[in-house]
Amino acid sequence: MKRLKKVIASLLVMLIAVPFAAAFGAQAEGYLTIQSSGSYAVVKKCVTGASGAIDIPAEYAGVPVTQIAQSAFSGCNMITQVNIPASVTSVGSNAFDGCTMLKTVNFAGEDCTVGLAAFRYCTVLESVSLPARLSEIPAEMFSYCTSLSDVSIPSAVKLIGERAFEACSSLTAVNIPASVNSIGKNAFLGCTAVAEFRVASGNSLYSSVDGVLYGPFESPNDPEISNPVTDKALIQYPAAKAATDVTVAAGTLIIANDAFIGNEHIEKVTLPSGIKTIGDFAFNKCEKLAQINIPSSVEAIGSRAFAECPQLKTLTVFGNVGDFAFADSGLTSIVISSGAETIGIRSFENCTALKSADIPESVETIGLGAFNGCTGLTLIVDSGSAAQSYAETNGIRYRLRNQPAEKTIESIAVRTLPNKTSYIYKESLDTTGLTLTVNYTDGSSETVTDGFKASPDKFNSVGSKTVTVTYKNHTAQFGVKVSYAWWQWVIRILLLGFLWY
Repeated sequence: MKRLKKVIASLLVMLIAVPFAAAFGAQAEGYLTIQSSGSYAVVKKCVTGASGAIDIPAEYAGVPVTQIAQSAFSGCNMITQVNIPASVTSVGSNAFDGCTMLKTVNFAGEDCTVGLAAFRYCTVLESVSLPARLSEIPAEMFSYCTSLSDVSIPSAVKLIGERAFEACSSLTAVNIPASVNSIGKNAFLGCTAVAEFRVASGNSLYSSVDGVLYGPFESPNDPEISNPVTDKALIQYPAAKAATDVTVAAGTLIIANDAFIGNEHIEKVTLPSGIKTIGDFAFNKCEKLAQINIPSSVEAIGSRAFAECPQLKTLTVFGNVGDFAFADSGLTSIVISSGAETIGIRSFENCTALKSADIPESVETIGLGAFNGCTGLTLIVDSGSAAQSYAETNGIRYRLRNQPAEKTIESIAVRTLPNKTSYIYKESLDTTGLTLTVNYTDGSSETVTDGFKASPDKFNSVGSKTVTVTYKNHTAQFGVKVSYAWWQWVIRILLLGFLWY
């Protein structure tokens, strides 16, 4: 009897629950959880075990399916294809984020909005047929879609959001329609296979010059940030463009953040007169960059703009220097021109080859650790300046501008070997004829014929030996040969190998 009562109670609950659920429209159909709101339905979730091709239904419970909810398919790592019907007019943020086996997405309709990071980290996604009337490609929409080799940006698109195609490392070309009036920061950062940006004729804000993308800095829709008429910027240089010598277009005022970052080809860059700003990370990790002019019009160099550029040796810099701007670079000398006021935190950190930095009196602030690791550095400063105070506080060598440069030794080398380079066992070293070349930090050199010390002064074993020459705490080396004389061999044989001498 008790069991019968439990069965009847369960049936009553089900009879009550079904119309209750239908009234609120929460249902699960196969692998999808779809919720009806009376006049439309929303795909809320896909079960993580779903695999293969997924067809979104155009209708559910008698009403059209119009939305795919935020993160609805996020983490569904086994689905390979999604077909989205024309009834769907909205795809939520992160809807397919992290679907690592998703290869194809088909939009059947022409009217649909897509949310932030909708296809982020879909690492095998190769193709997407976007809605024809899509007006925005939002931030991070395709970021880290590393297999996406081709995407057709619809002609209705007005905005390409920040990092929209970041790290799409299989893209080889990008076509930007005439309708686009805003491209966010780093929209194409890390697109390492792109050899050319193409901009459709009729676009009033953006252009392509020899495959390089130019346009307004930051957002042209925000007058407080950017003036699209005056703030012309080089936005992105195509990473796969093979040119080694680059001339930036006349009229360019800004090199945008990350514009050349990690470029593997460029060796020389010519900047136009009038340029004002070199942005953060603009030339960061350009390992072959050896020559670039910094025009006097430059007012600021951004954070890590030239960091990790090992071939960059000498520069004259106009304007303020950002944090880490030249860190880990190959600079040997730097001149900061008058008018600059700030040298940022760790601007020249670990520039181990840096010997000279000329800092004008106009510089009032030098950031923490600006010259960390520059062990051979001498600052050239003005008496009473902030740079002099900085040098004294941080124990950095300096000289006043009106003082002659101190002539210090940088290295020595053997110029001519001594007359005698072959010796017999137990013979003393003879340095007659030995001369040295002494190289100084100011670039000069001289020949030295005495004042040095050589060791060892006597050879107590046979074979090839190294002689070390020391001159004013610097060393150089040369080789000699030591062998037994014939009579030494006779003695050794007669003594049957016993110790002698």
